[in-house]
Order: sequence, then C-alpha cells, then structure tokens
Amino acid sequence: MTPMTLADSRVQAALRHGVHALTRVATYVLPSALDRRLQQLGENKEYLGAADHEELLALVTFTHERTLEKLQAELALRELQSLIPDEGMQP
Repeated sequence: MTPMTLADSRVQAALRHGVHALTRVATYVLPSALDRRLQQLGENKEYLGAADHEELLALVTFTHERTLEKLQAELALRELQSLIPDEGMQP
C-alpha cells in the first residue's frame, strides 16, 4: 500500500468534505420557530405546566449541545486552516 500525502486527490477530497461538514456545523443557526418557542417558554417558565417545562428543558439541552458542536467545529476548522492554509481547503 502506497503512503498517502496531502497532494493525493483522495486526501484532498476527504479534507474538502470534512471542511464542508465542519463549516455546516460551525454556521448552524437555530430555526426561527424553535428560537421563538424557546424564548416564549423561557419568558413564562414560572407558569409552565409539566409538559411545557419538559419541552423547555429539551430545547435548552438541544441548544446547549448545538453550541458545543459549533465551538468544536470552529476549533477544528481553525486547526485545519493553520496546518493546511491552502485555498483548496475552502468548502
């Protein structure tokens, strides 16, 4: 088996796909309907019934997880760009 290098077209393709996926995660924005619902529930949290309270907790957990994923994707993209500052790495 021949060793791969960064010049290998398969490596370049894999890096482009990885950068594209990381970029999608790093630029994720919560859909406006979910954002509005989260805001509504948060503003009225003192008056929520059990089902709405559970929904609020689920939305908070969801947004927290997406925020962590965004930060990790941004870090990974910065690290890749510092290692391989080639324009070909753009998604």
